[in-house]
Amino acid sequence: MKYILYCRKSTEDKGRQVLSLDSQINEMRKIADNLGLKIEREFRESKSAKMPDNRPLFSEMITYIQKNKKESYGVLCWKIDRLSRNPIDSATVQWLLQQGKIKVIQTADRQYLPSDNVLLFNVESSMANQYILDLSKNVKRGIIAKLEQGGFPNFAPVGYINDKANKTIVIDKERDRYIRKAFEMYASSNHSLKDITNTLYDEGFRSRGGNKIHKSKIHYLLSNPIYCGIIEKDGKKYIGNHKPIISKKLFDDVQKVAQLATRPKTKKLYFMYRGVLKCSKCGCAMTASKKKGKHIYYYCTNGKGKCNEHKVYLKEEKASEEMAKAFKEVKFDERLINLCYKAKMEELEANDDYLTQAQDNLKKQLEAVSKRKNALLDLFIDGKIEKDIYDNKNNLLNNEEVEIKKELSELKSKIGNKGKETLERIKEVFLYPVNKEKTFLEIKDEKKEEVIKALLWNAQFENQKIAHFSFKEPYNILSKVSNKSDFSQLLRDRDSNPD
Repeated sequence: MKYILYCRKSTEDKGRQVLSLDSQINEMRKIADNLGLKIEREFRESKSAKMPDNRPLFSEMITYIQKNKKESYGVLCWKIDRLSRNPIDSATVQWLLQQGKIKVIQTADRQYLPSDNVLLFNVESSMANQYILDLSKNVKRGIIAKLEQGGFPNFAPVGYINDKANKTIVIDKERDRYIRKAFEMYASSNHSLKDITNTLYDEGFRSRGGNKIHKSKIHYLLSNPIYCGIIEKDGKKYIGNHKPIISKKLFDDVQKVAQLATRPKTKKLYFMYRGVLKCSKCGCAMTASKKKGKHIYYYCTNGKGKCNEHKVYLKEEKASEEMAKAFKEVKFDERLINLCYKAKMEELEANDDYLTQAQDNLKKQLEAVSKRKNALLDLFIDGKIEKDIYDNKNNLLNNEEVEIKKELSELKSKIGNKGKETLERIKEVFLYPVNKEKTFLEIKDEKKEEVIKALLWNAQFENQKIAHFSFKEPYNILSKVSNKSDFSQLLRDRDSNPD
């Protein structure tokens, strides 16, 4: 009788499987020599046996045995679980044993014969299959337990790195700023995924392999709540114990923008000041065109049909020089910035009542969700609703509970850490014109547009000269202060402003 040698290792990592497979083959060849067995064919495979139809060489071996009508075979393998770990493949081998197509299965430590060991084969195959089922359940149970404790059970997403010592994830200090900027850019509704991808790449954002991160990856991370501290797994949400990169409010803002799909259309030609410049004489918008292949000019659209300014062409470089004058109208010294900080602190004290009320409302919502969960459980225990309905409703309530708890934690953070957050915000507002004036004429066009649109609603031109700036808040208030070293005047102007 001829024998077929079958060896298998479950891993498909070729760098780890070769030695194990060779060792199995060498050992089984020695057993064959000692027992005087003739090996006709050998099959070696690096596939998992827990799922049927997953092993092409196993299927080829079974077909080879079935097609030979004249003789039967013996099968050599290291252990019985090398042949199968699922009930379908086990039944196939057992059936061939009972038909006599397989006369014997020889392993390293025993024989399986049709006459006396079919039951034993069946029991051991079932044990191998049960091992796979138990292993899968234990792994899933371990993952759920870790999620409930706030841990992240997988490889860290971009923006985080795995802390193997503490078995958690921590912020990747080299990449977190790119994640934060991606969310902020998308939430503004002024940037497409392509814009964000290219901007981040220009600023140094790379994959761990040093490659450009595709916009599909950017799209995925913008929809992943892990960056605001929530882990989502199989439709269920958990509060993570890792440090968030962004706030939940910013994450929610991004989701709203994504749902509305208010993405800007791609422009064939880029004009950084279009939409900002206006004609001072007639009030119409100024448009732009590219002349002589390289120079960009702005001019009045003459929408009312009676303005001569549409004949006056303003070169983009000249427009930038004029726009730079906007910074001088909103610059303040450091002493005044410190006074502004104190004023903002007073506002935050007055805002405490609102935050406390919001916190109380969220606690009431949380209590209401808890009551609804208890009522739902009572209905299920009393047999008034089916299990699938209970599971679905309970999952929705769990997710709502996680959302409310996250908002509560962020509210507590704002109440307890208002000084530092406010100080940074105030400094950014007041120092922004000071810092940007120094580099405005040297930075890229996209950055110029970003700076101007942060400061201005529009700028009016007449005869190639700036006539008037219309500032956004809070710079509109700051621009009206004549003596920018007198804080009391700033407060008077601010209080009299109708906005």
